[in-house]
Amino acid sequence: MGGKPMHLRTDFELKLDLDKVLRGQGADPQMIRQRSPALVKVAERALREGLPLIEPVVVYRKLKVKSINHQRMALADGGSLSGKLIIQQLAPAREVVVMLCTIGRALEAYSAAVLRTDPSFGLALDGLGSAAIDSLVVEACTSIGEEAAVNGMQATIPLNPGMEGWDLEAGQSQVFKLIDPSQAGIQVTAGGMMFPQKSTSLVIGIGEDISAGGRPCDYCSMRNTCRYQDQYAR
Repeated sequence: MGGKPMHLRTDFELKLDLDKVLRGQGADPQMIRQRSPALVKVAERALREGLPLIEPVVVYRKLKVKSINHQRMALADGGSLSGKLIIQQLAPAREVVVMLCTIGRALEAYSAAVLRTDPSFGLALDGLGSAAIDSLVVEACTSIGEEAAVNGMQATIPLNPGMEGWDLEAGQSQVFKLIDPSQAGIQVTAGGMMFPQKSTSLVIGIGEDISAGGRPCDYCSMRNTCRYQDQYAR
């Protein structure tokens, strides 16, 4: 991973509310409020008891782009990224941010423990975890974008391994050669799965001629069937 320093942040204040917890469970908040007041109360309890267990951690590295061709982007310190989506989206970038985000193990462990005896509450806690990691990614990427703007540059949308054009296993392997997951308290299996499960890996390109439009949903294989794209509008 070379000598390029990694940055670690734990100071994010996540914007979480009841609707996000319900969406995190794959539910329509308006419909649940109308039809299932009991589930709303369970989600409220999850928000109340689960919030103190969320421990946001973001670890990232900034790497200069050395060269790029139709197959591979070479980075400083000898690393590289490859894949159709990488080349398509990051070709104008002068610098790449490689990032890991996680909300820690405590909420996940609590959810798994109560799921056996109280499935509704366990699922609500899991929904809170999903909402929390989504919120953390938004906050972290917004911060990178704001920093780029101060320097007269723009940032791309975040790209995750597993998006169309960037194979999951290959992408995870590339990311973990560039950044140490243990610095975020993340363990990785041989197949690239991360634990805690409420964790994600991503890359962002930074440069003067970056196109900042589009959404991550545009490159998701579920984009034609997903009912919850509006929450990713940012």
